[in-house]
Amino acid sequence: MRFPPKRVSNDTNIAMAGRNYKSYILRASDVISNLRAPVMNSLIASTLALLLLLPVADQQKQLPPALQALVNTEREFSATSLREGIRASFMKYFADDGVSLSPKPHVYKKTARQTPAPANPLARSLYWEPVFADIASSGDIGCTMGPSRYRDASKADTVVQYGFFFSVWKRQKDGTWKVAVDVGSGSTKVVEEYFGRPVETMPHDSYKPPRKRPDQRSLRRELMALDRHFAKNAVKRSVVESYRGILDPHARALRDGLVPLVGKADVLAYLVKGTAVRIPAPIDAGASKAGDFGYTYGSFGEGAKGKGTSGYYLRIWRRNAKGAWRIACEVAEPAE
Repeated sequence: MRFPPKRVSNDTNIAMAGRNYKSYILRASDVISNLRAPVMNSLIASTLALLLLLPVADQQKQLPPALQALVNTEREFSATSLREGIRASFMKYFADDGVSLSPKPHVYKKTARQTPAPANPLARSLYWEPVFADIASSGDIGCTMGPSRYRDASKADTVVQYGFFFSVWKRQKDGTWKVAVDVGSGSTKVVEEYFGRPVETMPHDSYKPPRKRPDQRSLRRELMALDRHFAKNAVKRSVVESYRGILDPHARALRDGLVPLVGKADVLAYLVKGTAVRIPAPIDAGASKAGDFGYTYGSFGEGAKGKGTSGYYLRIWRRNAKGAWRIACEVAEPAE
């Protein structure tokens, strides 16, 4: 989820997330992280959580209101993790049917309820922040991405783990945002450089949604068909050429052990030898009411015939000015 997937297989109470904030706040978080769990009481956690929200509050004045609301929710999610613990924050901010792709797709709340709660919910600290966000024109579906930092303060020899998260959010009937799909990728200490950055958004083509809102079930079938069509093309031609024809010019990609790839050229250059979702097998999909923003997720195979499961993927799709769907973001994580 929002943290290196490896951690999940070791402890399902580690809610697969993690983010952080400005560099000078990181120094404060380092102090907190090194405190033993009994010392890190709710007052300390609450104070740090409040501090985390302050430095970035004035950075996003140019974001559209709906996107700003999503970014604010992401930050509140992180603050809740510090204040109440990882599991509690995930139970609060995940949709009831919200899916985590780590270590394999599952409904997070269902899995969490089947797992004993940690004796000390603040023993493990998880920090994160959004540095990229996007939203549909209808304001009902969006996505966020950013750096994560995890530490188990109950162990004297614990190693700080770094990663990036990527999440799809859906706006609920009551107006609140909840996580619909969540995945994470492991990385190195270079992640520290991403903390404190202002939130970036993706340039959009001037696609005009039809006056009549498209049927959601039809959009879901359409998006899943795109993944299946991609699989057929990948078998007939090179995987790089398959991506070349369907990537958005401003596409982003996340792969295990790397920092985010930004721009079609960088993504294609990586795919020459890197992990490609060669043969995707979609599990589910969703789209905005405007029909301009969608997502798919599932398993994938990398071999020539795509046999077996190599890992799991999440894709964000956006329509270009001509109405054609293009991959705007893609996360692919190896199976454990």
